Amino acid sequence: MKPEDADAAVTAAETRLRNLRAETTSAQEALFDAYADAVRYAGRTPDELARSGTFGATYIRKQVRARGVEPRKGGPKPQRKDGA
Repeated sequence: MKPEDADAAVTAAETRLRNLRAETTSAQEALFDAYADAVRYAGRTPDELARSGTFGATYIRKQVRARGVEPRKGGPKPQRKDGA
């Protein structure tokens, strides 16, 4: 391989990597926007959305909050002490 061919291969690989990173960032933003819509309009929870395994519920929750979705009221229900 000639030195100029090696340099061209490096340049091509760097360009490809930069493009893929930009596409990945864009795809992640679109996914988090879709998660926010699913929580806001379909009543889904971050825990349900996390079952796909792409991201954990805590990270999804953080991203959804950053997109203006308020936490659900009430939170976890307290356990009854009498065991019923």
